[in-house]
Amino acid sequence: MKEQILNLFELKPNIGYYELSMTFGLSLGDLFKLLDISKYKIGDTYLHIYDTNGNIIYYEDSDGYWTKWVYDTNGYEIYEEHSDGYWYKYEYDNNGNLIYKEYSSSIWIKWEYDKYGNKIYKEDSTGYKRYY
Repeated sequence: MKEQILNLFELKPNIGYYELSMTFGLSLGDLFKLLDISKYKIGDTYLHIYDTNGNIIYYEDSDGYWTKWVYDTNGYEIYEEHSDGYWYKYEYDNNGNLIYKEYSSSIWIKWEYDKYGNKIYKEDSTGYKRYY
């Protein structure tokens, strides 16, 4: 059932845990146990869901604010989305160096590295360019 819930998060990233409990016919307590939800303060519940590699893939606080993360097969974060509509995309080279980051606000940054993994160049959407 946990796998079905995680699949539903991919299809409907803004689903809340109340809707999840109704969808799967679970009490909130049973849902929280299944997903290993932690209580940090009285009255405030935080939902954390991790993939099989231990990467956090979903977070939701008691106010309904959520964040969703997606990782590539190497475990690098490639996408992050927030309930307020903001998102970030990331790309990496074959050595795991971050080479591109794009923001939902149409801002982007790209980097280049030498064969030793040292950053040698940075450029962004505002026209900023820097050689290291």
